[in-house]
Amino acid sequence: MIVALVGPTAVGKSAIAVEVARLLGAEIISCDSMQVYCGMRVLSQAPTAAQRAQAPHHLIEFVEPTDSFSVAEYCAKAAPTIEHILARGRRVLLVGGTGLYLKALTQGLCHAPPADQRIREQLWHECQGVGSATLYHRLRGVDATAASRIHPNDARRIIRALEVYALTGKPLSMWWAQASAEVLPQPMAILGLTRERAELYERINQRVVHMIYEEAVINEVRTLLRVPLSQSARQVHGLADLEQYLTGERSLKETIPMWQQRVRQYARRQLIWFRRTPEIQWVALAAHEHPWESAERIMDLLRPSQRQPLAV
Repeated sequence: MIVALVGPTAVGKSAIAVEVARLLGAEIISCDSMQVYCGMRVLSQAPTAAQRAQAPHHLIEFVEPTDSFSVAEYCAKAAPTIEHILARGRRVLLVGGTGLYLKALTQGLCHAPPADQRIREQLWHECQGVGSATLYHRLRGVDATAASRIHPNDARRIIRALEVYALTGKPLSMWWAQASAEVLPQPMAILGLTRERAELYERINQRVVHMIYEEAVINEVRTLLRVPLSQSARQVHGLADLEQYLTGERSLKETIPMWQQRVRQYARRQLIWFRRTPEIQWVALAAHEHPWESAERIMDLLRPSQRQPLAV
């Protein structure tokens, strides 16, 4: 059995995942694009040593920060890891907030051509003039399948579908159909964790403060900046803000609220991404709920679909 536990940063995935893994008899595979990197446990908020001692964790801190890492490489690592866990009679619990990684695992990788700036700019200009509804009607004429999966107001995705058709003469849905096969050997249940927006934002704000004053994140960044970081590793939240602090461009008092704001914006984007995934069952977390209580509620959602007794 494969279960995914997803949600925005700071919602509480790591602590709850350990409890779910214990109840489910599962091993945890990270589904986070930053936790793959060595040397940035605090920045990426990777599971702690104590959490890793409670349940086996995989695909955490195995890539040097000087190296790039892609979604294709993640799938290439995740697929055999999943197979090995299942072969041992254990269950798999995917945990993280990188929606693209999850999508690649469940839908495969699409190899449609990259963006063509000239065509894209033309379509955006047209969209601003006549509106997305007109472009959507055109898309329905050339690719009804893609249109059925794209909202009429989603100008970005409409334009991408029309761009691919203009470049290749083939509908985007055909490229989807030719995507690399799903890497998962069996269906997956996807559960999304959510909290009240104000509570989530406060958790984010407190996490940033804790990282600075309790988890020595500034020393971690000092160490990271001594090596030529890859472009993908540089995307970790907080690195750029603390780099400006360390170079004297901003005070710590200025840095903290800017970093907090960026993480809040990122959490909002994560929620938007995941809410476009209709298969997700959402679990609303209460403010003072303990991780084991959340895990018990998650198990109640999973039990009706089980074919085997749970390892409790």
